[in-house]
Amino acid sequence: MDFELINKEKNEVTTRRRKKREKENKKSIFEIYKSEKTMKDYLFYLNDFLLFVYDNGEPIQRDEIVELMSDITEEDVEDYLSHLLYERNLKKTSVNKIISGLKSLYKELEKHNIKNPFKFIKLFKTARNLDNILKVSFEDVKRILDTYKVFGEKEYRNTIILYTLFYTGMRSQELINVRYNNILKRDNDYFIKLEKTKSGREQYKPLHEILVKKLQEYKNFVMTMYSISEEEMEERFVFPSSFEKNTQLSYKALYNIIQEMGKSVGMDISPHNIRHAIATELSTNGADILEIRDFLGHADTRVTEIYINAKSILDKKVISKLPDYLQENEK
Repeated sequence: MDFELINKEKNEVTTRRRKKREKENKKSIFEIYKSEKTMKDYLFYLNDFLLFVYDNGEPIQRDEIVELMSDITEEDVEDYLSHLLYERNLKKTSVNKIISGLKSLYKELEKHNIKNPFKFIKLFKTARNLDNILKVSFEDVKRILDTYKVFGEKEYRNTIILYTLFYTGMRSQELINVRYNNILKRDNDYFIKLEKTKSGREQYKPLHEILVKKLQEYKNFVMTMYSISEEEMEERFVFPSSFEKNTQLSYKALYNIIQEMGKSVGMDISPHNIRHAIATELSTNGADILEIRDFLGHADTRVTEIYINAKSILDKKVISKLPDYLQENEK
């Protein structure tokens, strides 16, 4: 976004075209969003919202966004939310994502004395979707790896993607950004340095010894297959779309890869389901909420709590406490 806020008078805010002279090196008002995907989602929600409120039917232009946002009322917001729920029949979880995105964008505008019509809008209460959390298990991941057929380098890449998703719990965008120079070694321990995370902060993920071995075998295979030197590999994507051109894998392509692998065992899954699987597995095997939070890169333990709830459902010890005399008394 390259538009700026201009304060004309005390409470008047508008926009204008850029002058030809060089501007100060200021950050745009929405540059706080470090994740490209997050920004794209939020601006998609904003565009949809503004098109709902304003009636001329023309596409929203960049240089009018702030001006349009500044003229929104609480009544406009209520009408839009009603439209999403009762006309589009969106689920409350989907509406909450839209509310959260618009609240975040307006919160940034508040710094420039623009009224925030979303300030007191609360998220809808929703039941936590444990079905989705419990969708994929460790055993399911093993079945996929045993069943999925490898015919060439891309199928081989796909299996290493699945190993990496499971053993690191990385988000999709984090995974497709990883280059070989992000894999670091200290003493006998290996880490992946994540430079583009959802929070915008660098994060280091420890690597399981099994994954270290798989990644090294995969790297050696690629180097041999395409005659690439160790030095040249450093700047290359670990999971490229094209090995020859070293082009980055897209989120859609990654999603399709995991979908295809899931279908090999009759499952409909996404990359995020694999993230859920490792979190549930960690909880089931005794990791506490803080360990899981840090490993997954959650900002708040409340996000992590759902995996603890999933553990309580999976924990079979409670079932063993039920008496079995009903079966014994059957005639």
